[in-house]
Amino acid sequence: MALFEGKRFVPEEAEIPTSSMADIAFLLIIFFILTTTFAREKGIKFVLPEQKQQEVKLKKNKLIIVAINDQGKVFINDQPTTFEDLHDQIKKYLEENNKRIVYIKTHEDAAYDYMIKAFDIAKQVYQEMKLPPKVALGVIKRRAE
Repeated sequence: MALFEGKRFVPEEAEIPTSSMADIAFLLIIFFILTTTFAREKGIKFVLPEQKQQEVKLKKNKLIIVAINDQGKVFINDQPTTFEDLHDQIKKYLEENNKRIVYIKTHEDAAYDYMIKAFDIAKQVYQEMKLPPKVALGVIKRRAE
């Protein structure tokens, strides 16, 4: 609406009502928060045992035991090795008997990355040899003090 000051015409400045815009902005934020579905992180797929646990006894010659201690040192069948040599050694054992199972025992204080690294190496060997992967995981508990 324009105002008249004497004989001069003075236009009124246009204003945008900002109080209702803040309400609308908050309503939009709430709407998008409630309707958005968040992506779930994908993890490692494991087939977990059923509730009833059975103890299966295997002969040592049917296992390839990969042990990782709390300092991250790797042992294969009680012989010290490195992650770089682990691939070749698992492959050597599987060439002797391809029905063996790789059993990865990781100390509970070891970094999680070590177990994943050993798991990936074992799966890679099975894939290269075109065998179905047989990898079991275990935890070495701390000694009671």
